[in-house]
Amino acid sequence: MKPVAGSGRAGFSLVEAIVALVVTAIMMGALTSAMGSLFQSQAQPQVSYQGQTYSLAPSFQNFRQAVDLHAALAQAIDQADNVIVIGGTRSHPVADPNGPASALAETFTATTLGAAAGSDPFQGFSSWDQVQLNGAQFGAYFTVNPDPADFTILTVQGQSHLTSITQQRRRTATIGGENVVLYEVTLQAIDWSGGSGALTASSLTGTTPTFFYRIYYDAAEDTWAQPPGATHYWYRTDTAWDRDQEGPTRVIFADPYVLAGQDPLAQVAAVSRFSYFLPQAR
Repeated sequence: MKPVAGSGRAGFSLVEAIVALVVTAIMMGALTSAMGSLFQSQAQPQVSYQGQTYSLAPSFQNFRQAVDLHAALAQAIDQADNVIVIGGTRSHPVADPNGPASALAETFTATTLGAAAGSDPFQGFSSWDQVQLNGAQFGAYFTVNPDPADFTILTVQGQSHLTSITQQRRRTATIGGENVVLYEVTLQAIDWSGGSGALTASSLTGTTPTFFYRIYYDAAEDTWAQPPGATHYWYRTDTAWDRDQEGPTRVIFADPYVLAGQDPLAQVAAVSRFSYFLPQAR
């Protein structure tokens, strides 16, 4: 008898399909492990500056650290009653129309704004007002010759409890005969669960700050569609009444997984994934 057309065996049995899936999973796992080992073995160019190590961007390790930092910052902002941004451009549209204004030094690790406790809450309507109000405390910490990318973000609960201090610094240097631009971003978390403010150490180093990432570029590559830094926006100002009300502040952080200006002919310049519009009062 001739076999009936289409009566032959076709496809896989259930057991064969399961075996094929298991073999495929093992092969993919081995490939992933091999690729992971390959990337780990690749030497990431690094430079040392002022006692800190900076990795050449793009840096996957620094991007992971940046994600942790920005998750902590987003949580601190969400829980804050007040967000103070010090530094950047237009910190006041009349008294400082162009900037860049000074940020606070990275040695500023206070847990409380002394002058703000019990003060008129309407004095918190702008970061400029907060700088004037807390001038005696801030005065010794203002940076000199600020870079436009430099800023300090303070998150505040109530009127005076600081819950985080976030800093960005951009520095230029010549290292090994190469002109480089270095970005350092740090976040110091402050824990009030014990009744008083305590600085939280880093899980990576056991020291402060709590989170950090440090990257560098060849100076010619530091080109962005929106340059890192802070820009203050204002709803209204009135110099005669001394009435001012700050709107959101646009804050842009350096992105450690962006190769900023490698291709000068590129149609679209690099954009950071870590950008915020921060309200002064929440």
